[in-house]
Amino acid sequence: MDPEQFIDWLVPAAQPACRSYQLPVSVCVAQAAIESGWGKYCIGKYNLFGRKYNGSGAYIEKVTDEYIDGEWLTITAKFQDYASLEEAVEDWCILLTQEPVYEGCLAYRDHAEQFIQALAPIYATDPDYEDKVLATIHANDLTQFDC
Repeated sequence: MDPEQFIDWLVPAAQPACRSYQLPVSVCVAQAAIESGWGKYCIGKYNLFGRKYNGSGAYIEKVTDEYIDGEWLTITAKFQDYASLEEAVEDWCILLTQEPVYEGCLAYRDHAEQFIQALAPIYATDPDYEDKVLATIHANDLTQFDC
């Protein structure tokens, strides 16, 4: 999928879920784009977010690169396996609103840039993750989907 196709595919699932949880759609779509390479490297059929296995439901084991203690390491990890795109987006929303470690991000629900600045260091091991998400939001005018 090219970026436009990916956005057209994901936004109809992301908007209702993100609105329900009062989360920025732009961040949801940008993270999915980065984590999955615009859908090219999706884990299973719908895990666009690189969501690790939470101990419930189906999972997929996959080799992945993680930035740990200042260096990139290749590890095998378990990732969630979703039955639908809506389920994947809903789980992303649940993770960000119910996991205590993300509580600080929620003060910025109406400000996508501040939201991702608070989220990035917790969500990803990549030290450039914040810049990547913000660049994706801006390059694709994703804030148009926020409410």
